[in-house]
Amino acid sequence: TGIGSVPGYATPVDVDRGKTILVADDLVPVSPNLVLGANETDHHVRNVCYGRDYTADIVADIVVAKEGALSPDAKTEEDTLKAVRGIEVGNIFQLGTKYTDAMEAFYTDESGQRQSIIMGSYGIGVGRLLGCLAEEYHDENGLCLPIQVAPYEVVIVALLDNEEVENAAENVYQRLLAQGIEVLYDDRDKKTARAGEKFADADLIGIPVRLTISSRSLKNGGVEIKLRSEGAGMVISIEEVTEKVTGQLKALHTSESCDK
Repeated sequence: TGIGSVPGYATPVDVDRGKTILVADDLVPVSPNLVLGANETDHHVRNVCYGRDYTADIVADIVVAKEGALSPDAKTEEDTLKAVRGIEVGNIFQLGTKYTDAMEAFYTDESGQRQSIIMGSYGIGVGRLLGCLAEEYHDENGLCLPIQVAPYEVVIVALLDNEEVENAAENVYQRLLAQGIEVLYDDRDKKTARAGEKFADADLIGIPVRLTISSRSLKNGGVEIKLRSEGAGMVISIEEVTEKVTGQLKALHTSESCDK
């Protein structure tokens, strides 16, 4: 205020230039007929032009932040800006009283006076959120979702070679359901989907825990259990499936971060 301006309504026009160093972005000189503050509360000036109404002491690119530029809160020259990737998950709209006044939606305050309702809109789109998750949690084979947002906790991939495999897969499926575990059972036969297709689909949709049941796994001792985030699995007996899966899920649910 010592230079003749008013906070929130400041303008370079008619300020005391003896006490001021005026810096303008390089877009200002090529942008005519701007609206600026009038150095008076709740007032503005229209059609302000650089060069005619005012000039700056320094004209520079001060709007666009660049990698390596000095940080606004820098304490040393090493405190520079860094460019990182971001994702818009949601949005907020401050709607004020535009729609509530139009609909005559009011409330009565403690003194009995009618007041306008202030309205806001806060949104997180499901489609937008899934897109954000896909960008952050994926590998070359598809989604690699944190268990907190995965469509299922466990996927059973059954390679239905014979009745023994079918019975074992159904047994495991029922055991997990009885424990309240969210399970997707891929029981497509060979004509519908080959083994490679089933594995590819399981990886593609990003379910955290995969159980594979086949003639080979039964011969080797039971069921192969594998985390989506890991390359190799291990074979466990059908009797210990529930305990092992429950332990893996508990560890995934209680982890401090959703690691890839």
